[in-house]
Amino acid sequence: MMFRSAAEPMEIRASEFIGMRLYSSEAEIDADAYNGIQEGWEDIGEVNDVILSREGAAEAVLVDIGGFLGMGERQVAVDMGAIRFVADDATAEDLDDFFLVMNANKTDLEGAPEYMSPNETADAEATAPAARDTTATTMAPAATDPAMAPAGDGMTTDAMTREGYVAFDNATLTAERLEGATVYDSTDASIGDVSELVLDASGQITNAIVDVGGFLGLGAKPVSLSLDQLQILQQDGGDDIRVYVPMTKEQLEGLPTYEG
Repeated sequence: MMFRSAAEPMEIRASEFIGMRLYSSEAEIDADAYNGIQEGWEDIGEVNDVILSREGAAEAVLVDIGGFLGMGERQVAVDMGAIRFVADDATAEDLDDFFLVMNANKTDLEGAPEYMSPNETADAEATAPAARDTTATTMAPAATDPAMAPAGDGMTTDAMTREGYVAFDNATLTAERLEGATVYDSTDASIGDVSELVLDASGQITNAIVDVGGFLGLGAKPVSLSLDQLQILQQDGGDDIRVYVPMTKEQLEGLPTYEG
């Protein structure tokens, strides 16, 4: 059948699935329903995305974990076969009320590999020899620990492409175009926005002030990045501007606070 006219019983929409919390339990999940969240269930993160096969089957979910382990958050792919859909007996009449639970202990979660897209994997393999080169001791701190690198140290992003976007010509860059633009890391996760631009005496943009984290403009930390640390892309045929940096949110938060 090519089309369906009504919802099937127990079907789940992706828009509802993404954003759900995933719990881990060391104890075996031996029932199809539980009365609310159980003792020992650990909230390990939120479902950010779903990985599909080319046949359309859901193979895994992407979850940011690590915060509750006292580690920096990292994205992992959890196989769909490891996840149990557990109904909530506390609201038995609501078929849409359920929990996502997996059997895993702290050691399993701490050892979970970080998920990288094919492009990121290729980038990592391409840069691996340089990272292992212990002879370049003078440049090692800047190359291996971007969080310790001050703005303007010459660290630049690798050439980056995104479907539907082209490299922005920095020579035509204006404050009006860049201020307020969303800043992304290499995984396309939003980690802040450009709040201010720093100009030299000739009026050329030298640095961008990025507000990292926060909510609705509150609690964000401003840090200064030189223009050559930014990769600026523009929507091909459109006005959307994306700014990418070669650092994670945690690394940016480790930079000195910009005082202005």
